[in-house]
Order: sequence, then C-alpha cells, then structure tokens
Amino acid sequence: DELALLARAFNHMADSLQKAENNRKAMTADIAHELRTPIAVQRAHLEALQDGIYPLTPENLQPVLDQTEFLARLVEDLRMLALADAGQIPLEKREISPVHLAQKVYERFRPEAEGKSIQLQIVNELPGIVPAVWGDEQRIEQILNNLLSNALRFTPEAGNIRLRLLQDGNFMAFVVEDTGPGIAPEDLPFIFERFYRGNRNLSHEGTGLGLAIARHLAIAHGGSLEAGNRPEGGAVFTLRLPLSC
Repeated sequence: DELALLARAFNHMADSLQKAENNRKAMTADIAHELRTPIAVQRAHLEALQDGIYPLTPENLQPVLDQTEFLARLVEDLRMLALADAGQIPLEKREISPVHLAQKVYERFRPEAEGKSIQLQIVNELPGIVPAVWGDEQRIEQILNNLLSNALRFTPEAGNIRLRLLQDGNFMAFVVEDTGPGIAPEDLPFIFERFYRGNRNLSHEGTGLGLAIARHLAIAHGGSLEAGNRPEGGAVFTLRLPLSC
C-alpha cells in the first residue's frame, strides 16, 4: 500500500511537471506570436520612411507610435503576470467605499457608453449601512475597468450594461452584466487563460491578458473573479472582494 501511494504521488508529480513544461512552452510561443506582429509593422513603416516611400510626416509616424504603445502595454501586462505568479503583487490595502468606487468607474465609462447608445447603470443592492471593502483601490479599479471595457466592446448599440453592488456574506460582489452575445460554452473554462483567443478575449486593441490579470488581482485580494452567462442572454462577471473587518 505504501509503495502504491508513493507511485501515485510520483506519477502525479511527473504529470504536474509535464503540464508546467507544456504551459511554459505554450506561453513562450504565445508571447513570440504577440510580439511578432507589432514589430513587423514597425519595421515595415520605418523601412518605408527610410526609403522615401512614405514622407516623414506625423501621420506616417503614428502607426509606429501605436505599435510602440501596444508593445509597452504588453510588456507591462507580462510583468504584472510574472509578479502574480511569484505572489509579489504590491497592494496598498485600506478601507474603500464600494459605492464611491463604482461611481468613479461609472463616470469614466459613461461618455463612451453614451457615444455607443448603450445604457450604463449602477444598481445598488446593498443594505442601509454600506460596508467597506478592504483592498487596494487602484488595483480594484483596474479589475473593474477591464470588465466594463470588455462589456462595452461586446454590447451592441442600444444595449444595456449593469454594474450591480451586493453583499455576499463576508464579501462584496461587483457584478458586471451586459446584453452582448455572451460567452460560448466551449470558451467558459478558458476565459481567464493568458492569450486565449475566445470570443471575449479576442480584441484588436488589447493584449489578450486583461482577464488573466484581473483574476490574479482578485485572488491577490483574497477574493475571486468568475464568468458566466445570463439566462436571458449576455455575459456576467462577478468580482468578490473581502469586506473590511
């Protein structure tokens, strides 16, 4: 019996090591793929400018600047994930008003929503005495910014996005619901994977790392981030964060 337990433990360890190695190779390939396109665009434009095919104007330099900014975001996102893997994300925790935080994020995205004829609203389902959240306000904003940005990207014109606030035991829940196409069932298990090219991660603007970073930040706060679909259609993301003691 002892030898059988040892053998099973050894096999489990070998499987875990193999999976880790496969993940490492896959991520290296993904990073190389993500870097290749913006570098190729930069090189093509710079060579065209150098050869005189394009005149040296601010308009012709803009694509190079855009790709440089994309690379900077990608590198910063990769740095954040590396810190998360090492458990070294710096957090400056304090008591935060969830209502104030939600209003702050709402005001940031309201003009974009109005420009797309999308109704963006906050639904406060909290009790009379609103408890405080214990966390890093800037990092929590980063999570909510990512969720609302995704919702705006996938919600059609004249659609609706709701940011609901409710208490769930010892946790505060920020629920982002939209009336977009929802998340395909085959994508749900992988929606928070790095560089996963499902319908909710596929973006011409993002790095494909936003949802992965958001979940890591939620876990670093002692909370969670989950994804699903509404029965009536559309996606729902639920961020749970611990309440202040």
